[in-house]
Amino acid sequence: MTGMLVHLVRARRVRHGAALLAALLGVVAWSGAAGGQDATYPARGKRISIIAAASAGSGTDLTARLVAQALESEFPGTNFVVINRPGAGTQVGVQATADAAPDGSTFGLISLPTAVTLTLDPARKARFDRESFVPIGNFIYDPGALAVRTDSPYRSLKDFTEAARQKPGTVTVGVTGPRGREHLDLIAVERASGASFTPVFHNDSGLALNALLGGHIDAVQGSVADFLAQMKAGRVRLLAVFDKSPSAFAPDVPTAESQGFPIFSGTSRGFAFPAKTPPQYAARISEALGKIARSPEYQQKVRDMGLELRYMDATEYGAYWANEVTRIKELMARLDQR
Repeated sequence: MTGMLVHLVRARRVRHGAALLAALLGVVAWSGAAGGQDATYPARGKRISIIAAASAGSGTDLTARLVAQALESEFPGTNFVVINRPGAGTQVGVQATADAAPDGSTFGLISLPTAVTLTLDPARKARFDRESFVPIGNFIYDPGALAVRTDSPYRSLKDFTEAARQKPGTVTVGVTGPRGREHLDLIAVERASGASFTPVFHNDSGLALNALLGGHIDAVQGSVADFLAQMKAGRVRLLAVFDKSPSAFAPDVPTAESQGFPIFSGTSRGFAFPAKTPPQYAARISEALGKIARSPEYQQKVRDMGLELRYMDATEYGAYWANEVTRIKELMARLDQR
C-alpha cells in the first residue's frame, strides 16, 4: 500500500512538472513572437488583402501590385491580393484599412502626407488618425518640386519668390486641391520667403500642368515624377526640389535648402495594418519589404516608374509619420490664420 502511494505521488509530480514545463515553453514562445517576428505568419495558403486607395492603373495601384508580386515571392504559398478602394481623395481606402479586422489578413497602402491632411481637415470628418494604424514600412518617396515653363523669366527659387514678394498675389501657382500637400508646400515657401502667391486649384496634377503649358499660370507645385515627361520634352524647367539632396531624375536641379529655403516635402507610399494588429506581423512584412527594397530587380522596376525607392522600417516609418503630423499641423494653422 505504501509503495502504491509513493508511485501515485511521483506520477502526479511528473504530470505537474510536464504541465509546468509546457506552460513555461508557451510563455517563452509567445514572448519571442511578441518581441520579434512571428515565423508562422503569414501562414501558407493564407490570402492577404492590400487595400489601394486609388483606381486600377494609377501610380498607387501599380506600387501596390509591384509589392504584392514581390511579397508572394518572399512568402511562397501566400496570396497577396490588391483591392482597389478609390474615392474622396484616398479617404475611402484609408478608412477601409483602419476599419479592417486586426488579424493580419488586411493592410493598406498609405500616402503621406495625404492621410494626415485628411485627418486634420474638419470638413472631411475622417474617423481615423495616426493611432488607427500599425506602421509596416515605407517603400517609395517622390520629392516635391516647383516647375515653370522653359521660357519663364524665373531661373531660380530666389527669382521666383522675389517677384512674388515685390508684387504680392501677382504670381500664380497651380496646385492640386485646397489643403492638399502641394498647397501646403506653397504655404511653406511663403513662410520661408515672405512672398505671397495666388494658388490656382486643379482636380489633379495633369490639369495643373496643362494650365502651365497653356500659359494660364506661372508655375506648378507638384512632385518630381509629375514633370518628368515634360522635362524630357524640354517644355518645363524645375526651379527646386524639396528634398535633402537632388533627385536622381533631375540631378542638376538644386534643392530648396541649397537656395536658402529649408523646406522638405514629398509624397511617400508606405504600408500599415489597422490598429491592434500584432506588431510582430508588421515586423515580418517590414523585413520582407526591406529585402525587396534592396533587390536590384525591384530597384530598377521602381526607377522605370519614374519614382525613387526609399525604404523605412516600421520604427522609422512610424517616426516619419509622426513628424508629418506635426509639420502639417503647423502649415494648416498658418493657412487658417489667413
